[in-house]
Amino acid sequence: MAMETIKTIEQLAHNLNLGPGYGGYDELIKAVDLSSEELQKVQRFSDEQYQRLRLYDTDVIEAVLTCWNPTQVGKIHNFHHSLGWFKVLQGSLALERFSFDQEGLPVSKLSREIKEGEWGFLNDDLGFHRFENKGPQKAITLFLYADKIKDWDVYNPTTQKIERIPASVHHNFDPEE
Repeated sequence: MAMETIKTIEQLAHNLNLGPGYGGYDELIKAVDLSSEELQKVQRFSDEQYQRLRLYDTDVIEAVLTCWNPTQVGKIHNFHHSLGWFKVLQGSLALERFSFDQEGLPVSKLSREIKEGEWGFLNDDLGFHRFENKGPQKAITLFLYADKIKDWDVYNPTTQKIERIPASVHHNFDPEE
């Protein structure tokens, strides 16, 4: 049985409070269909870098909205042993996977476009990856992270090394605002 469509941030929080249910977080992320009006209430864009907005936060699950201007690209990273689900709510993003050569430099091994309405699952099998908005319009994606990500392994192009850094967001959603 399909989950009822999730049309508001409040419905999302309510469903996350109930836990993954019989269909798991796969079914929950697929059920999210926030309108442009609902997204306008929470979206944040910056010319400097894509923005991460925490919509929901517990020790078990975290919901993060990411807002991307055209040409913005994330860092090459992974998150150790956490699980993630994502759904592109607006626009499209490229998901690029990486391996590392003998000198420790990243080598792109696979890239695919994820279009509006499409969703996916992330775990350590994906390895190092990054998202990029290669499209001509803004993009918005919802991420659900189980076993909340506290640290990321991030490739630093300046030092050409992988560094463990604390996971962070740019904004926390406050329903009272």
